[in-house]
Amino acid sequence: MIRQMTLEDIRDVQYIALTSWRHTFQDDIPSEVLEEFINRSYSELMLRKQLEKTTILIATDLQGLPVGYLSHTPIDEDGECEVTALHVLPSHLESGYEELLLNAALDLLHSAQRIDVYVDERANELQHFYVDHGFLHVESFPELFEGIPVETIHYSLPVRQPVYM
Repeated sequence: MIRQMTLEDIRDVQYIALTSWRHTFQDDIPSEVLEEFINRSYSELMLRKQLEKTTILIATDLQGLPVGYLSHTPIDEDGECEVTALHVLPSHLESGYEELLLNAALDLLHSAQRIDVYVDERANELQHFYVDHGFLHVESFPELFEGIPVETIHYSLPVRQPVYM
């Protein structure tokens, strides 16, 4: 089941984020750097702010326990928005939760012209997921993540063609 995040989900989102980030980047980013980033970026205060400014969808398992989430920005004046996070517990990967979350977001964003996402080059499974769902490679660029050089890949999904008058 997919539903909107509530304040009661904050601890679950924090756990999913930390577990997912560890699973994906444990060999590339020191654990203390990851934990510091998660503690800062997924603090209760930051998640409360995200709830005010973005849409956060929660995927729950058959017992109703949160196993993943997706967040996206609102559609801006140019018809663009961004999927800012998609994380599923490693124990529930490849169980369809990623698709359920993305499809729920696409339903909400059906009037967008374009949906962007930025993925670390080492997140191979996530890259394949987005490509398999129609996202197109736009560009790759280097940046720093907590002082560590990374290569970020920008993908975009054209949803609707703009109407020119």
